[in-house]
Amino acid sequence: MLSINRFFCKIAKARWGVMPGAWLCLCAGLWGTHGVAAQSPDRGGAPRTDIHISGIYPHLTTYGIYSQNGAHDKAGHDECGIGAVVPWAGKLWMVNYAPHMPRGSEHKLYSVDPDLSQPLTIHPESVGGTPAGRMIHKESKQLLMAHYLIDTEGRVRVISPQDMPIRVTAITRHLTDPVNRVYYIDMEGSIWEANVHTLAVKQLFKKPVPGWHSKGGTVSQGRLVISNNGEKSVGDYSAVLVGGEAKSEEERGVLAEYDGENWRIVERRQYTDVTGPAGIAGGSDGNDPIWAIGWDRRSLRLKLLDQGQWHTFLLPKASYCNDASHGWYTEWPRIRAITGGRWMMDMHGMFFDFPKTFSAQNTAGIRPIGSHLRYIPDFCEWNGKLVLASDETSIQGNPLAGQPQSNLWIGDYDDLKNWGPASGYGGPWIQDAVKAHTPSDPFLIAGFDRRIAHLAVGPITPVRQPAFRATDQLEIHSLPSALAGLPRVTIPRGDWREPAPGYSFQVNRPVTIYLAVDRRGAPQLDETWKKTDLELTWGAEFQDSIYSRSFPAGVIAIPGNATEHIPGSFGMPHLAFVESTEKEALRVTPQGNAHVTLPAPTRERGTTSSEPVKFTLQIDRTGAGKWTELATVDVPMNGYRVYQLSANLKAYWLRIQTDRDCVATAFLHQTTGRFIDGAAPENQSLFAGLADVGDPTAREARVYAAKRNRNLRVITGDDRYFEFTKEGFSFEADKPDAKLKALLEVEPAFTVDDASVILKYKGQAWRLPKGAAAFDKPFASGWPRADREAQSERHLLNIHGTFYEAPLVTNSAPPAFNRIRPVASHSKHITDFCTWNGLLVLAGVRADAVNDGHVFADPDQKVALWFGGIDDLWKLGKPVGAGGPWRDSALKAGAPSDPYLMTGYDQKTMKLSHRSFSPVMFTLQVDIDGTGLWVDYRSFKVEPRLEVTWSFPTDFSACWVRAVSEQDTTATLLFDYR
Repeated sequence: MLSINRFFCKIAKARWGVMPGAWLCLCAGLWGTHGVAAQSPDRGGAPRTDIHISGIYPHLTTYGIYSQNGAHDKAGHDECGIGAVVPWAGKLWMVNYAPHMPRGSEHKLYSVDPDLSQPLTIHPESVGGTPAGRMIHKESKQLLMAHYLIDTEGRVRVISPQDMPIRVTAITRHLTDPVNRVYYIDMEGSIWEANVHTLAVKQLFKKPVPGWHSKGGTVSQGRLVISNNGEKSVGDYSAVLVGGEAKSEEERGVLAEYDGENWRIVERRQYTDVTGPAGIAGGSDGNDPIWAIGWDRRSLRLKLLDQGQWHTFLLPKASYCNDASHGWYTEWPRIRAITGGRWMMDMHGMFFDFPKTFSAQNTAGIRPIGSHLRYIPDFCEWNGKLVLASDETSIQGNPLAGQPQSNLWIGDYDDLKNWGPASGYGGPWIQDAVKAHTPSDPFLIAGFDRRIAHLAVGPITPVRQPAFRATDQLEIHSLPSALAGLPRVTIPRGDWREPAPGYSFQVNRPVTIYLAVDRRGAPQLDETWKKTDLELTWGAEFQDSIYSRSFPAGVIAIPGNATEHIPGSFGMPHLAFVESTEKEALRVTPQGNAHVTLPAPTRERGTTSSEPVKFTLQIDRTGAGKWTELATVDVPMNGYRVYQLSANLKAYWLRIQTDRDCVATAFLHQTTGRFIDGAAPENQSLFAGLADVGDPTAREARVYAAKRNRNLRVITGDDRYFEFTKEGFSFEADKPDAKLKALLEVEPAFTVDDASVILKYKGQAWRLPKGAAAFDKPFASGWPRADREAQSERHLLNIHGTFYEAPLVTNSAPPAFNRIRPVASHSKHITDFCTWNGLLVLAGVRADAVNDGHVFADPDQKVALWFGGIDDLWKLGKPVGAGGPWRDSALKAGAPSDPYLMTGYDQKTMKLSHRSFSPVMFTLQVDIDGTGLWVDYRSFKVEPRLEVTWSFPTDFSACWVRAVSEQDTTATLLFDYR
C-alpha cells in the first residue's frame, strides 16, 4: 500500500506540477518522517526558488495559517516568529510560534535543505504552539525542539500538547537522570520533565518563582537555573514557592535556581537566555560556568555563576525596544556558537562577540560587533553561514498587515559589521543611593570608539511618589507632565464584575477637569467632554484617554463607567485631575468615598556645594580582575560633570566609586566613529532604483501584506490596484478595494515649523532635525507613510528624510518617541514601506528603474517596488539633519524649550542668538538617558546682535538637548548635524 500511494503521488506531481490538496495530505501522512515541500496556495503553483535578496530567500517564508488556501482568518494565530533554528540530520530545522497557544496551533516544524533552491519542508507531525526551546540530547542522539524529538535520520516523534500543554521556552539536562530525562521550561513558569525514550511527561512545579514570560534555562554546578523577563502576574501567587509579588518597579522578572530540593531567587530583574559553554547541549553535568543575560532601567546585566558564586557585569544597550515591563517584546536573545568558532551574544539590538572562555578569572573578549533592526529569536551556524531567525510581520495590534509571516536571513559574520553602529548607552547608577568606597558592578567599555561618562550627584528629577489609578490599586506608570502637578480625585475600584460608579467633589474656584478614561471597551462621555492628545498608562500597560471640560466653582459630578471590556468585566472608574489658574487658593473637597491626592512637593536640585563628591574611576585592562585607578572626578553636590575616556585607553571594564554616601548617577554614552558611507558605490547601487524626493515621475504606492492570500497588495499613486505575487514575484492587476484604500490612507504623523520637525507624544512636543525642504509638504499621492510596525512589536519611522527605530510599549498605542534612535538619512521619494516574505518593501521607485535584483518593475503596467533587508537601511547613509527648538521664538524666563533629538548623530554644531538689547544668559541642558534626566551641560552669555557658535566635542553624546533663557526674549537656537 505504501509503495502504491507513493507511486500515485509521483504521478500526480508529474501531471499537475504540484500535488493537489488531497494527494498532498495523503502523501504527508505516508511520508511523515520526511515531510512535504511547502507549496504556494495562492495560484496552485510552487513559488519561485531562485530569488535571493539581501540574504533572504522568499520561498523560505513561514506563516501561521496553512488550512485556508493562503488566507489568514483564524483566532490565536496573529504572530509567527521563528523561535528556534538548529542544524541537524543534514538539514536546518526550525519552528515558528503563535502568541499564546500552549495546546497547539497551525504553526509548524520545518526543515531547510542545504540546496537553498529547494522548497521549504513542512513536517506533517507539526503540532504548533508557542515554542522556542531547543536542545541536543547527546546520549539519545536526538534534537529536542519544541514538542518534537528528532533522531539522526530526521525521524520525528511528538509529545502531544494535550499531554504537556506548555509554551516550550527552554529545554535542559536533568539534574539526577540526564541520560534518560530532560526538563522542559514553560513560558508561564511551570517546570516539566520528560523521558526522551518513552516520551512520558510529568509536571514537577506549577510556578515555583514569580515573574512572567519565562525565557531561558540550563543546568550546571548541580543546579537548574531559569529566567523570565517580565512582570505580569498570572492569576495569584499561590503556587509560588519562593518570593511573591513585586515590591517596586525594580522588581521585574526573575533569575532563579533549583538544587534538586529548594528554589532560590538569585535576582528580581528581567532575564532572558541562560546558557554556558555547552550551549545547545542543555547544560553540563559538571561545573561549567553559567551565563545569564538580562537588563534593568540602567543597562544590560550579564550574570556569571562560577564555582558556585554569582558575579554581575553590566553592558550598554543599543536599543530600548526590549524594555517594556511586561516582557512581551523581547523574544529570545541568545548567547550561541556561530561561524569560525566564534560565539555571539544578541541583546537589546546589539551583536557582541562573546568568548566561550568567559569566567570569573577571564572576563576578556566581549566586544560590540554592531547594532540591528531585525527582531531575532534565535541564530546559528549552518554550512559555514550565519543564520538569523526573525519575527517580522505580526498582526497583534497592527492593522497595517493582514498576514503574519517571518523568514530567515542567511549570510556572513562580517555582514553584521555593515549594519548599525556599535553604539550603546547605560551605566551602573541612575539616581541610586550609593555607599562610600563601594565599587559599582563592572561596566563594559571595550570596543567602542568614543566614550563619555555623565556623572551627577543628587536628584536630577523630582522624587517620584507612586500614583494609583484607583484609591486602592493599580499603579500609574506614565503620567503626562501637564497633569503630574495637579490634585487628583479617585475612588476605590470595588468589584470589577460591577460597573464602576461615579462620584463627586467640590471646588472653590473655576477649574478645568482632565478626566482619565479607561480605553478598554471604548466608553463614551457626553459631548461636553473634549478629547485631548494626552494619555496615561497603568497596571499591566493599560491606557487611558484624557478628556477635558471647564466647570465653575461648586460641586462637580464625575460620571460612572458602565462599559464592559470583556463579558462580565467592567472598566475602571474615571480619574479626575483638577487644574486652576489660582493654584495656591484652590481647595478640592471630596464627597462620599472620593479621595483627593495632592501633588508631592518638587525636590529642588539645590545649589553647587563647595564640597564636591569624588568619583573614582577604575579600570580592568585585561579582564583578569585587576583594577587600577583611571581618574578622580570632583562632582559638586547637586551638580554634574562629563568625563571623556581617552580614545587610546585599552581596557575591558570600568567601575566607579564615591568617597561618601550620596545619590549618584553614572551613565555612559559609547558611540561609533565609523558610520556607514551612503555615498560608497555599492550603497549607491543598492538604492539606485529609488526616486529622489520631489521626482514627479516616481512610482508612488501604498503596500499591504495581504490577508486573503500570501501576496503583497499594492495601490499605486494614481489609484490602480495590483497584487505582487508570492509565487511569481510579478504584478497582477486587481480590482479596486475601498476598504483597503481607507485602511492604507496616511494621516500626517508630524508637523513642521520654521525650526524643526515636531512630534506630539504624551502631551509633550518632541523635535527632530529636518531633511530636504521637499519633505515639508505631501507628495503627489498624499503624505508619505511616517510610522509602521516593520518588525514585530517595534516601529520604524520615516520622517522628513530620516528613518528611526521607535520602541513599542503597548500594542495598538503610539511608540515611545522619547526613546527613538535614528537609523539613516536619505533624500528618497519613499511613499510607503512594510515587511513581506522577510523582505523590507519600499515604494517610490524611479520611472526608468530596471529590474536589478532589488527593484521589481513592470514597465508596461507602470508599477514598481524595491525589495531588500531591513538592515539594508543603514546603508542609506549616516543620520544627518538641521533644526532646533527655536527660530525667532518668543521665550519666557526659566521655561525650558522643547526637547530636540541628539542621540545617534556624529558631528554636532549649535548656533544661538537673540533679539534683546542687553546680554542674555542661556543654559543648555541635556537628557542623559531619554527619560527626562536633564542636567545643565553648559551656559552661554550671548551679547546683543551676536551669534554664538558651539561645536560639541567629537565624543560628546546625549539623548535630547534643550535650552533655558534667564530672561524673556526672542531667540534662535539651531543645531547642525553632519
